Amino acid sequence: MTRYIKCSMRRVRAGRGIGGALRYRCHMIADECRGTWRRIRKFPLATAGVAAVEFAMILPVMLLLFLGMSEVTQGVNINRKVTILSRTIADITSRSSDGINNAQMEEIFDAALSVMAPYDISRVTMRVSSVVVEDDDGPVGRVCWSDGRDMAPLGQDSTVDIPAGFAIPGTSFILAEVGNVYTPMIGYAITGDLQLGEITPWPVRNVDEIPRNNTSCL
Repeated sequence: MTRYIKCSMRRVRAGRGIGGALRYRCHMIADECRGTWRRIRKFPLATAGVAAVEFAMILPVMLLLFLGMSEVTQGVNINRKVTILSRTIADITSRSSDGINNAQMEEIFDAALSVMAPYDISRVTMRVSSVVVEDDDGPVGRVCWSDGRDMAPLGQDSTVDIPAGFAIPGTSFILAEVGNVYTPMIGYAITGDLQLGEITPWPVRNVDEIPRNNTSCL
């Protein structure tokens, strides 16, 4: 507008009058319209800034994938630790051919928990039971003794399912059970706490049964 006023004043002083100034203004408006129209026509073909826009659109998806994979990886690792813990409890207990007393049972729980490092153990629950296989119109698994930490022990003489390969009357096996709670950092609002668990039957080593406090059932 300032340019138009200056040019118009020069034209008026030069004797061209108001009509010349108006014609000049019309030419300026036409030029601006043509320039605007050219820019509008070129806009769909413009590529400047496309990479930045695409990155801004895909960034949230990439972040969700990264955080999701991190959560899944940690959950799988903790679940694997739970499996190893269950096997460790069963293996250590099965090697105690001279029998186990209460103090030794606590030592087994404490030693086995070390395999959970570096993950939190505050919500880990454990239970170990000695199951004898009796012949009562077919193999029956009966609990001889059971002990647990933060998990109720099985009742003596209660029955349990016999895993494949252990249904031999007159024998026994160790049954270890471990539970844990995994709380996702990112997906908690969707999944809540995830309950992890593992049950491990384990053969007894060198003897028919592992006595508890000098008591056995075979």
